[in-house]
Amino acid sequence: MKNFYLPLARKHVRAGARWAHEMGTDYWLHITSGLDQAAAASTATGDELAENGWIATALTNTVGAGGDFGALGDTTRTPNHFLTDAAGDLLESPRLFGTYEHMRGAADIAGMSDMPRFLIARFWGAMTVHSADEPRTGWGFFEDAGNITLEAVQAGFISSDGTNFQIGANAATPVNLQADDALWHEFVIVLDVLTLKAYGYVDPTWRAYEPPPLPSALGSIALAADEVPYGFGMHMLTTNRPGLGLTHIYYDWK
Repeated sequence: MKNFYLPLARKHVRAGARWAHEMGTDYWLHITSGLDQAAAASTATGDELAENGWIATALTNTVGAGGDFGALGDTTRTPNHFLTDAAGDLLESPRLFGTYEHMRGAADIAGMSDMPRFLIARFWGAMTVHSADEPRTGWGFFEDAGNITLEAVQAGFISSDGTNFQIGANAATPVNLQADDALWHEFVIVLDVLTLKAYGYVDPTWRAYEPPPLPSALGSIALAADEVPYGFGMHMLTTNRPGLGLTHIYYDWK
C-alpha cells in the first residue's frame, strides 16, 4: 500500500529560497531565465538564494536554448542553468539533510513509521570544460564543516579527471563512473543509510520514487561517520566548468 499512498503524502519544497524555511520530503531548485536566483543578496527581492541561507558566488544565470519540445534524446539542447566561469565559483545550499531529526520529520510528513533509507539527488548537469583532473570541481553533497571546495568535505560528489566522470567522498580516491563529455546529463547520487555509501548514476532509466538499483550503479564510495548535516552544491576549482540545471533532492524508503 505504501507504493500507492506515499507520493500523495509527500511535501515538496518547490523553490530553492524556501529550503531553509520549510520542512519537506522533496526539495527543488528550479533555475529560470526570468529571475537570477544566484544574484547578490543586496538585490533584496526576497527570492535570491543568498538571502535565504545559500552561498552563491559569481554564477552566471544562463538561458536555455536549442531544445526540441519534450525530446529527452536531444543531447545538443541547453537547459536553463547556473554556469561557472572562473576559479572559485560555487553554490552551497543550507546544510539540512541527513540528520536524524530531518529524516524523522520527513517520515512524519509522509505518514511513515520507518525512517527513510535513502537521500537522493537528481540533477541536470554538464561539465562544459572537462580537460583537467579536478576532483574538487563538480556537483554533490558536502559535509557539516568546511565548504564544498575541499575534497575532505565531499559526501558523494561527481567530478571529472579529464577522462571519466567520477564520484568522491571525504578525500578518498574517486571512483570512475563513465567516460566524460561536455553534454547535459541527468546525474543521480544516492546516499544509503544501510551501506553507508554514495552511489553514482549518469542518465539512469529508473525514475524518482522507484527503488534505487544499487547493483547497477556505475560506482560507489564509502561515506564518513559523524559528518551530517549535509548540504548540496557545485564548485569550480580552476579549469573544468560545471553547469547546474533543474535539481531535485528527496528522501525515499524503498
